Amino acid sequence: MSPFTPAPIATASVVAPPDPDDRRVVLGAAIGFDVEQVRIFVESLRANYAGDVLLLIRWPGLRIARYLESRGINVIRVFQTRSFTRSVHARRYAIYLDYLRAGLARYDQVMISDVRDVVFQRNPFDGITSPKCHFYLESAVRTIGEDPTNWRWVRGCFSAAEAERLAPCRISCSGITIGGASAILAYLERMVARIRTMPWRIYRRIGHGYDQAIHNYLVHLDPAIDGIVVDNNRHIATMALEPRAFYRVDRESRIYGPDNHLFPICHQYDRFPDLLKAVEARFANR
Repeated sequence: MSPFTPAPIATASVVAPPDPDDRRVVLGAAIGFDVEQVRIFVESLRANYAGDVLLLIRWPGLRIARYLESRGINVIRVFQTRSFTRSVHARRYAIYLDYLRAGLARYDQVMISDVRDVVFQRNPFDGITSPKCHFYLESAVRTIGEDPTNWRWVRGCFSAAEAERLAPCRISCSGITIGGASAILAYLERMVARIRTMPWRIYRRIGHGYDQAIHNYLVHLDPAIDGIVVDNNRHIATMALEPRAFYRVDRESRIYGPDNHLFPICHQYDRFPDLLKAVEARFANR
């Protein structure tokens, strides 16, 4: 090189920051569902989130598996019959637990979600910074003891004294729980342990959703659960017990609260026929 030739300037290569979705997973159960029953969940999730998704489907589930895999979603096929197995609502937790144990090192955050009546409007992990479990309340209009279904489940699963302790508590919806991977793993371990103490045919006596009773016991009465209880209509709108007038829908079929807050997740939107129609129309051509 000539002494008059300037030395080349070293340029640092630009490395894109890692995508946090790469360290996240969404777990859901779609056992017994067809494509139309999962389409809104899947398309709205994929419009806002790029990370791993695992859905449980009923064996053999060829059509729904093809659809889900075309959207980059992993599936586990589950053989399900009410005569010889626990209900889907109860079985899903043990499957999630095994899956998360095997892949714990891969994930920082986990979401457990219902599928059929959930629509995403933003990334479901937006604003979730604590590694604790986040438990989401339903409407304040009823306590556990004031809600006939939840009260039946609680009385069927626990002693009279335990049920009375839960009676004045707000209802936490078991349909969606979000948190750090280790915290969700601990929650699943306790859920599965409690479910295994229940009589095999309990759903024939008190209904298939008895996991909701166990979930509320852990949220409100189990000191080993280190979680954050989040009020309704903040991160998630759990809508069934709320008045329709509480919600506003815009021209693009997005659902807002009265303070113009766009919820990242809307659950049970299908309880309102006009909202169901609007959301279905939004995703009709996807």
